[in-house]
Amino acid sequence: MLLINKILLKMAKGLWFWIIAIVCLKFLALAGIALFAQTLSDFLGDMAEIPLTQDLLFRAVRQAFLGSMLILSGEILIGEAECRCTATARSNLRKRIFSKMLLLDVGSIEKIGMSQAVACAVDGIESMQIYYSKYLPGLFYCLFSPIYLFFRLKDASLEAAVFLLVVSILLFPANNLFKKIVKGLKVNVWESFRNLTGYYLESLRGLSTLKLFNQDEQRAINLRGRTEDFNHNLMEIIRSNFVSFLFSDGIIYLSVFISVIFVCTRLFQGQAALGDALMVLMLGYGFFASVRQLMLSTHQALTGIAAAQTISDILDIDTTRPQVDFDRQSVKADAFPGIRIQGVSYSYTGRDTVISGLNMDIHKGKVTALVGPSGSGKSTISSLLLRFFDPPQGLITMDGIPYAAQSLEELREKIVLVPQQVGIFSGTIAENLRIANPNASDADLREVLDMVRLGDWLAVSPNGLQTDVGDAGDKLSGGQKQKLGIARVLLCKAPYIIFDEATSGVDPDSEADIWSCIAELARDTTLIIISHRLSTIRDADTIYVLDHGRIAESGDHEKLLENKRIYYNLVREQAELEGGAKAEARKAVAL
Repeated sequence: MLLINKILLKMAKGLWFWIIAIVCLKFLALAGIALFAQTLSDFLGDMAEIPLTQDLLFRAVRQAFLGSMLILSGEILIGEAECRCTATARSNLRKRIFSKMLLLDVGSIEKIGMSQAVACAVDGIESMQIYYSKYLPGLFYCLFSPIYLFFRLKDASLEAAVFLLVVSILLFPANNLFKKIVKGLKVNVWESFRNLTGYYLESLRGLSTLKLFNQDEQRAINLRGRTEDFNHNLMEIIRSNFVSFLFSDGIIYLSVFISVIFVCTRLFQGQAALGDALMVLMLGYGFFASVRQLMLSTHQALTGIAAAQTISDILDIDTTRPQVDFDRQSVKADAFPGIRIQGVSYSYTGRDTVISGLNMDIHKGKVTALVGPSGSGKSTISSLLLRFFDPPQGLITMDGIPYAAQSLEELREKIVLVPQQVGIFSGTIAENLRIANPNASDADLREVLDMVRLGDWLAVSPNGLQTDVGDAGDKLSGGQKQKLGIARVLLCKAPYIIFDEATSGVDPDSEADIWSCIAELARDTTLIIISHRLSTIRDADTIYVLDHGRIAESGDHEKLLENKRIYYNLVREQAELEGGAKAEARKAVAL
């Protein structure tokens, strides 16, 4: 039953006040119980030996009332303290996890996985808070309450007090046998629950795909199998808990019965008073009440311990970004105006090298495009430019200043991203836009919405900027979501903007609006455009063609066509595909 977990103790910052308060309040309630038992046993014992008087009755009633008030006050305050401890534990732990998740780079997030993050932040913390609000206070209380009761009972029957104290102490190692069994089962329960949660979330996200390929029934069968596996592990826990409680309760009630038989024998022999016998009878079970409460919280806390290791692994991920000392005054006036990538290599953990010896210049005030087949390193370059992670080799500078000499906050004010799938949050249009600039006025919001061609739509919306976008923007079309994401980026007024497949998955009209907006931005903003649609980047000042993490060729559209190499072939193949699609469309219309 002694679950001293270093990980959970390390996470207990801000909770010790409530833990100690719960222990003290438990002793307050215990003092009330002891006082009530002492009063009642003395009163009944005196009644058997002396005539009942009014003073004797009133004194017993006053002491019994005082004991009852101590018990009532203690129990009420224990509940309040446990509630406060629980709320503080949930708040502190979730803040730590969410704050950590926001600092993680792309590779770490992919490694953790969505389902594990959800399971840790929700169910893992729900299990862990039991350790702080129930188990730790129960452990401290259980260690000292039998000693307190021993001193309260020794005057009534020293032999019974010693016997009950010894048995209550021996229950700890006896229950450790069951703890080892249950601990292993709890790990299995947590793992099966994580697998079930991940599979369920994945099934929900891909439900339309499953139905499209008639795999929804098979998915349901697989989900049922994982559910049964979780249920099986859970029933094993319940079965082990039942055996554990049966064993412990058997010892507890047998010990109380033996102590009562012992004191009653002495009573019949005239060696003990009736009040002493009643005291043993009423306080005998109190030796084990704390042990029993600890047993219950132990089984609940074991799941929290299993979850704590996973949460600790997340919190221990190193998210520090090395920041080198750099004298910015030493930057030469003729330093490269823009972003320069020099000899950069990068590979994800457990995967082949994605970027190898990359050299690239992104000129300030110009449009730079990155093209190439999937897996050529385009998105990795985007992540490096945003400093989601740092390259182990090479150097990236912005206006002559190394990336590593700038804080993340400073860097993110200069360069922003419009991803392939824009993240829209529940709430209003204004709330989603002000994520980028909390101090933006309504006029600023309308200005950027006009720039992305959402002004007319906003004008006919009854609630204007207070229009609710729904859960994750489900009340918006794909094109509206993407435009809203671009508008949010425009509010930052960052000098560098990355468009990573920003028009994929939107309708043709929305795509035309977005590219029209991008063309306007190109006049006074440095743009880095990643796109598979080569026709959309033909006006870029510089086009880099990537192949297997290296620059295969670079130049403007006309120059690359003249080379008749990779870019030329990509343009020709795409033109043939688009031409064939248009011909099929015209044929279908004619029919």
